[in-house]
Amino acid sequence: MVMNSQKDELAFYPGCSLDGMGKAYRKTSELVNRDLGIEMREIVNYNCCGAAEVKTASYDLSVFLPGRNLALAKQMGSSAVVAPCNGCVFSLGRANRAIAEDSGTRERINSYLNRAGAPSYEGDVEVKHIIEVIYERAGIEGVKKKVRRPLTGIHVACYYGCLYTRPKIYTGAGTGRKDNPEHPHFMDDLMSAIGAEVVDFPLKTVCCGGGHAIADREVSVGFSAAILNEAARAGADFVVTMCPLGHMNIEANIPAIVKQYGMEVVRPVVYFTQLMALAFGHSRREARLSDNFSEAGKVLQEKGF
Repeated sequence: MVMNSQKDELAFYPGCSLDGMGKAYRKTSELVNRDLGIEMREIVNYNCCGAAEVKTASYDLSVFLPGRNLALAKQMGSSAVVAPCNGCVFSLGRANRAIAEDSGTRERINSYLNRAGAPSYEGDVEVKHIIEVIYERAGIEGVKKKVRRPLTGIHVACYYGCLYTRPKIYTGAGTGRKDNPEHPHFMDDLMSAIGAEVVDFPLKTVCCGGGHAIADREVSVGFSAAILNEAARAGADFVVTMCPLGHMNIEANIPAIVKQYGMEVVRPVVYFTQLMALAFGHSRREARLSDNFSEAGKVLQEKGF
């Protein structure tokens, strides 16, 4: 990410996926942030936040792993950690609350942090999803000003995923989160700002089955199929995502979905930052559309982009 001139107040936490399956998300986030003048500094020597199932193996480890990243962000002088992944935001927020509110947990975690060569941490750095930062810092009018190629005629279903709005203790009133946990709208508003037409999509916050992808593939495929089917029924050209796990899970399930339900239910899956980059005047290559497993580039070409 870009170096921050505002006292490095935003620390960027990429998580495990953005240099692998989520590389298109990283690169287009960088483009969009640069265009909007949003600056961050990446946390140096960050580690996995343990967002998957670490918490079922060890509570302390599930707090220590994200806690170390938070402590490093605090050491950088940052007031907020920004993550692009719903699972990472959940993991960081959960650890933040545990360290801030439970003195016993805080004492144990700080002991582990110090033994690992990291500074102590009090739970006083804010955790934000990258979509919140774009929405709050640039604003809808700021986004509109950067549009060079409005996505007129493109219909999108905005899929937020389950952990963006859950559980309420991390996302509801009093947590500092600005989007509506009952009816999130930040992505809808951003897509409208770049000229796309947002379809009514009641499954925008359901589970994609990503957590079941290995243990119960049938469940994972079924959940992903429901999302794609509803998007198709609503008339969407794309399912737009903001979480690398959800994005990858839905795309990876497409071959099985086609086999079971037919091609007519499938819609290409793209990150919201890919469409924003395209609308801001970047090429399809810069928007990394060839990185997507689903045929996003083909559909855009058919639509004249």
